[in-house]
Amino acid sequence: MAAGGAAEKLKRLAQRAEAELPHALLTAKNATLLAERLSRLRGAAMKVGQMLSMEGDNLLPPEFAKALEILRSSAHRMPDSQVKEVLVREYGKDYAARFGSLDLRPMASASIGQVHRATTLEGDALALKIQYPGVAESIDSDVDNLRSLLALTRLAPSGLNLDALTQEVKDELRREVNYARELEQLVAYRAAVADHPGVRIPRAYPELSTSRILALELVPGLPLLTWSKTADQASRDRVGRLLLELLMRELFEYGLMQTDPNPANYFYDPAAEQLVLLDFGATRTVPPETRALYRRAFRGIAGRDELLLTSVLTELGVDSAEAPEAMRILISIALEAAHAFDPGVYDFRASTLSERLNTKSKQLAQYRKSLRPPPPAYLFFQRKLGGTYLLCRNLGARVDCRAVLEEFGLLGE
Repeated sequence: MAAGGAAEKLKRLAQRAEAELPHALLTAKNATLLAERLSRLRGAAMKVGQMLSMEGDNLLPPEFAKALEILRSSAHRMPDSQVKEVLVREYGKDYAARFGSLDLRPMASASIGQVHRATTLEGDALALKIQYPGVAESIDSDVDNLRSLLALTRLAPSGLNLDALTQEVKDELRREVNYARELEQLVAYRAAVADHPGVRIPRAYPELSTSRILALELVPGLPLLTWSKTADQASRDRVGRLLLELLMRELFEYGLMQTDPNPANYFYDPAAEQLVLLDFGATRTVPPETRALYRRAFRGIAGRDELLLTSVLTELGVDSAEAPEAMRILISIALEAAHAFDPGVYDFRASTLSERLNTKSKQLAQYRKSLRPPPPAYLFFQRKLGGTYLLCRNLGARVDCRAVLEEFGLLGE
C-alpha cells in the first residue's frame, strides 16, 4: 500500500492535483489489496473492515467502500487439520462421539469463525460455529494496526477521540469472540421475540457449546438479499416493515439490540414467511437513558422539531458554543431523514438519503476541530440504524415508516 501510495503521490504532484483529493494511499488498487489481506487475516482485522464497509461513501472513497463489501460474507477457510485441532481442544479426542455426523467442510466462512453442518446423536440438524484459532488473542494488535491506518490515511475526523473509539471497538470484539456470552444473549433475545411470529431465532444446544464453539439449530432459509432478488414487491415490502418494526422493538421494548446489521446475518424462510437472525455476538443492552434519547430523536425528526433535536445533540455532548453554524448543519442533517416519516409509503430504493447526508456532512469539515463526537458506544447503535436503512434499500422495500413510528408512540408527546 505504501508503494502504491508513493506512486500516486508523485502523479498528483506532477498534475498539481493534491489539494482536492483524498490521501494518496486511498487508491482503487490499494482498496482491493486491503480487502484481500483483511479477508486472509480474518478475526478483528476483518471485522473492523466490515464495520468500515457498512459506512459506505459516508466515510470511505467509493473504490474502498466497494472493495470492502467482499468482507461482509467471505473469509479464507481453515484447513481440515486446523478444524480438527479446535475440535480436540474444545471437546477432547473423542469429539466425533458427540455427534451423529460432522462435516469438516464449512458451509460458510466469516470474520471470527466458520460454520459446519452437523447432527446430534438424536438426528437434529445443527449449524456448528467454530472460532478461528488465535482470533481472541489478536484483537489488540489488529485493532491498533487498523487505528494507525485510519490515522495515516486521514479517514478519521480530526475531532474524533481515536483512543476512546479504539478501546470501545476492542471491548466490542472481545464480547463477540466469547461464544459463552453469545449463547446467553441468543437465549435472552429468543425469549424476547417469542411472541413475534415473523421472526425466528435458532434454538441453542448448550451441551454442545463452549467458549469457542457455538452449536445452533440449522434453520431453513436463504440469505436475505439472495431471496430478495426473486421475491415479489409485496413480500419485500413486508420484510422491510418487519426490519423496521424489529429495530423499534429492540430500542423501545426489548432493551436488547443485535448491533451488527451485516446482511450475512439475516436469512429468510419463504415457506414460513419468517426473518431468521443468525448472529448475536454483537448484542448489546440498550440502557434506559439511551432509549429515552432515541425516543426524543425520532420524535424530533418526524416532527421536524429543531428545538427538540438541539436538546438531543446537547445531551450527546456534540454541541459547540464556538461553532453555532455547525449545530445548524447537524440539525439539517438530522432533518434529512424526516422525509422517510412523512405520511404515506416511503420508497427505500428510490431514496437519495445517503447521498444527501454525504453532501451535508461535507459542510461540517471546517468545524470538525470544534465539534465533539458522541460517546463511542453510540457508534454501535447508529450502525444498526444505518444498517437497517441499507437493508431496506437493498431489498427495494416500500414501507409506511410513519405508521411504524405511530405504532410505537413516537409521534408527538
